[in-house]
Amino acid sequence: MENYVGMAVGNYTISLDFCIGQVWRHCQPSIYKQLSYNECNNEVFAEIINLDERMKRYAYGPPVESIQQLLALVSAGVMTFDFINDPEIKPTSEGWNFTSDGKHKMVHFMIDSVLDSPKIKSVNSSIVKLLLLNDLIKPVHDDLGILTDKNGYIIPNDHKKFVPIALLGRLAKGTIIGVDAILECFGERPKSWSKEAVKRHMNWIENNHN
Repeated sequence: MENYVGMAVGNYTISLDFCIGQVWRHCQPSIYKQLSYNECNNEVFAEIINLDERMKRYAYGPPVESIQQLLALVSAGVMTFDFINDPEIKPTSEGWNFTSDGKHKMVHFMIDSVLDSPKIKSVNSSIVKLLLLNDLIKPVHDDLGILTDKNGYIIPNDHKKFVPIALLGRLAKGTIIGVDAILECFGERPKSWSKEAVKRHMNWIENNHN
């Protein structure tokens, strides 16, 4: 963390992996645009996404200011990294007992800040389960999300069926790359969806009015 901050603010000599990560970060918008909705087979697409996920630790990581704040909390004794290296965790009536390198710590609550992988078949939402059961959605890959068109609308497993449902975000990972990137959350994808949604709504009004 100290090395990352030092390189980011120009106090340390930049390492090769840091340099590659920054180059990758600037290439990502092009990667997302060119490789989303591609015709690669499922396994190849899964490998592309896996590579992008692994590169994020070099290309992004936490914001520099956030790392500096964490280091300041550690320096002040408010926070510790003693139990981050694969601790043994046992639930008790009082909370969770952490054990690492002979040290013990009882915690009364934990915050899960890591998003689950977008495995559509593992989602327990009744809506998603029923859509899968009725072949109304099609998983791209067992470890990824579902097929959508470029306007964010679901592509059903049975192309003869009409499913007027749009989906943006992690559960579309597999059709698109970069679903978690802030630059994509405010980019062309939601704009395309909103334009299509308005178009469909106006068509519905026109057809029902007539």
